Amino acid sequence: MNKKIIWIILILLIIIGGIFSIIHFHNRSEAEEKIDQYIADYGIPKSKIKSEEYPMFNSLSAPKGFTKTVYVKNENNKNNYYIFHYDPSSKKVKFSGVVEGNEISMQDKLIKKLKYQPSDKVLNQ
Repeated sequence: MNKKIIWIILILLIIIGGIFSIIHFHNRSEAEEKIDQYIADYGIPKSKIKSEEYPMFNSLSAPKGFTKTVYVKNENNKNNYYIFHYDPSSKKVKFSGVVEGNEISMQDKLIKKLKYQPSDKVLNQ
């Protein structure tokens, strides 16, 4: 009898874990599509992207959502990069960047030091 209960609980845990995994990967896929579209709208050509970091799971201290970090080729300063964050509650992508070790927003004056500047389409969103 005890073995049946343990097996039932184990099967339920596997099913619940599977459901949560499917939901997470669906949301992650949707977020990546929106982030990629935002990057294209921002004006960074795909051919100029050196690397991207899109972690499977964010850290617990990170804001809710999904974040993609983009490093571009021939950036003036190797410490400069772009961060795009998808917020599932507002269903919007937000930009921030890192310039010389300082995280900046779209309104920061240091944004001019990034190789690619936001397009009018992004600025008017």
